[in-house]
Amino acid sequence: MKSDFNLYISALTLALASSQAFAAEAPDAGRTLQETKPTIAPPRVSPSIDIEVPALSEAMPGGDSVLLQSVTFSGNTIYDTNVLNNALGDNTGKSYDLAGLKGLANIITSYYREHGYPFARAFVPAQPMKDGNLRIEIIEGKYGKVTANGDEKLATSAQQFLTQLQSESVIDSKLLERTTLLLDDLPGIKTTPIIRPGQMIGTGDLDVKVERDSRFGGEVGFDNYGNRYTGRNRARASLHIDSPFILGDQITVSGLYTEEDMWLGNLGYSLPVGHSGLRANVGYAHTYYELGQEFANLKANGTAKISNLGLTYPIVRSQQTNLSVAANYQYKRLNDQQDVAGTDNSKSSHSLPITLNFDHRDTWAGGGVTYGGISWTHGDLSLDSGLRATDRTTAKTTGSYDKINLDLARLQMLPANFTLYGRVSAQWSNENLDSSESFGLGGANGVRAYPSGEGYGDEGWLTQLELRYNTVVKDATLTPYAFYDSGRVRINHHTWDTADNYRSVSGAGLGLRGSYSRVTADASLAWRLYGGDPKSDTKDYSPMAWFNLVYRF
Repeated sequence: MKSDFNLYISALTLALASSQAFAAEAPDAGRTLQETKPTIAPPRVSPSIDIEVPALSEAMPGGDSVLLQSVTFSGNTIYDTNVLNNALGDNTGKSYDLAGLKGLANIITSYYREHGYPFARAFVPAQPMKDGNLRIEIIEGKYGKVTANGDEKLATSAQQFLTQLQSESVIDSKLLERTTLLLDDLPGIKTTPIIRPGQMIGTGDLDVKVERDSRFGGEVGFDNYGNRYTGRNRARASLHIDSPFILGDQITVSGLYTEEDMWLGNLGYSLPVGHSGLRANVGYAHTYYELGQEFANLKANGTAKISNLGLTYPIVRSQQTNLSVAANYQYKRLNDQQDVAGTDNSKSSHSLPITLNFDHRDTWAGGGVTYGGISWTHGDLSLDSGLRATDRTTAKTTGSYDKINLDLARLQMLPANFTLYGRVSAQWSNENLDSSESFGLGGANGVRAYPSGEGYGDEGWLTQLELRYNTVVKDATLTPYAFYDSGRVRINHHTWDTADNYRSVSGAGLGLRGSYSRVTADASLAWRLYGGDPKSDTKDYSPMAWFNLVYRF
């Protein structure tokens, strides 16, 4: 009798909770992972290299002239004679004085320098010109000394990263730029490379000053970017410790806590592998959540545990264009419980995302930067026995899957301190996906007129457009902006019920970003344009308000 009474109370409690949240979708462990993922950030500006290029030598016009019949070259190893003659153009059958002949040599010098060889120099050596045959001598410009100096301990280790720039090798500005930028990318140091004429003719000495930039840094922040049922208001903190053991390694620690007692902890370590820019990383993240608000009576909670191991490599590294590839193995262990219903469900997955990240700066229409990434993920999902039985008759998510993700953004400079920001994000899959792999529309990084947790599906797209005005008031930078967001998801790749399989939403609003010293803030209001009331939350936010406050140290 007592057990029947307890069962009746549990069923009644569950029914009441369900009726209170009739229009809402309860988050689970997989969904909490999606809602804490960061959005793509614009790349930082790379430091420049100070190159003291020797000036071109010129001669005064006048004097004897010679009828030019042919031009030959010596000392050239990078370009053959045909390439250099094409650079000179049509010159035979014309008369040149000494200044004109030196001008031809300067054309070759300029050709080399424009193609990335800043210390190359062509000149006209003493020679007989009886037959009108001109020989141009080329010194392609080689390294003399290549040294790292400054902090003795750091400089000794940094010297190993300069081994690709060997003495007596030709000075190639692309390789020079890549090598010095990869060194500067190492956490905790800053570098100042200078290349100046060497002691021997035709050489340049590279001097890289290496200094300790920081031993640690981080940020603390507050925002309301969370899901209302797991805690909309969030406090977060992160810390990175730079080069604690060797030059270029880094320890990262981060944490997040919400008003509904959800917390997230993340620990990571990365280090350089060799001296080519290859990095290895390992990490572990643990999330715990409890459902509150209308779902509080369910006494629902869960955990998400992620272990990862990966490699990243810079394929292209320059001030203008960067392209890197990353492979990151992930093992996820997810658990969801409801004490009232007496359920305890677990699932796990193995996945390997392979990602290409890029950015490119240009001068088109006033200049701008395009950046983003594209990834392919292969994974395999395993469910416990209870979930497998349900999954077989519903979404059929268990087993292997593949998905492709695109996240592309453009920041375009406009006249009168205006900038235009545009972003496109999308996901394609070949199977029905678990909630930990789905694509969402709502939230502060999506369609801002809808709450976090809105519009999740196996496939979809999202666009954001912002018009920004940049101004400085005293020592503070202020950026008011207007925005429009829209998106659409396909809820299930393979439909398994009669419900509408698509969700489309859009919204627009106004916002203000500001920064002063080490503090940045962002606040915005967004109104729904299309899509109706939220389906992920019973509370009607109109307008939807967002805020974010960050202090960096």
